[in-house]
Amino acid sequence: MIKNNNGFGGKEVLAVSVICLILAAVLLTTSLKSSNHEKFKVLEYNARFFGSSATTYQMENSNDQIYMVELVDNEMFSKIENPFGDEKYCDVNESKVDYDQGKKYVTLRCGEYLIDHQDLSAQKFNIYKVSDWTLEKKDEDMQEFVSYNYKQDGQDGFNEIYSEKLFLYAFNKKMEKEYHSISEIPSEFGVYQKKLYRTKTLVDTVENKEAEKEEK
Repeated sequence: MIKNNNGFGGKEVLAVSVICLILAAVLLTTSLKSSNHEKFKVLEYNARFFGSSATTYQMENSNDQIYMVELVDNEMFSKIENPFGDEKYCDVNESKVDYDQGKKYVTLRCGEYLIDHQDLSAQKFNIYKVSDWTLEKKDEDMQEFVSYNYKQDGQDGFNEIYSEKLFLYAFNKKMEKEYHSISEIPSEFGVYQKKLYRTKTLVDTVENKEAEKEEK
């Protein structure tokens, strides 16, 4: 066996190197998880803040669903910076607050991470990682979504993905109309819908012990 100046053989040096690499990988993984968890806490805080901020607008409009884009358009709320850095701001079109029987449920998407229809009074918020929307359903467990758009000169009128309610809001704003349902929109606009799919995986849970006290 060939030994180096310190008296270690080649196999021993290799074994030590492998152990060091494994330890480094474990430390890096732990560091990244810790870093992500801190960002998830920021996401949770922003979701609670957004959910609370929508109350005034909801009381004025009596809607059971308020999208962030509506608040931004009415200068009642500023866009939320994305803590994960892949995009500058959180998604104003997917982020929303739902009101049901006196309870508030918040949805906030920032980049590839999502808080989905979370009871605002809950102490724990689930954090999900989601893929981009696709036309192909590769798995039965994929999340399904019906999006709406219309045709203008043979092209899609919007580049964004809209739910039924948000499409109606965006269409009325663009056309300066006040349609109350999609069925009222003239057929010449060629409104259509399509199903989209994505994966949604639970990656963490963030707890806020003070949330329930504040909500009460």
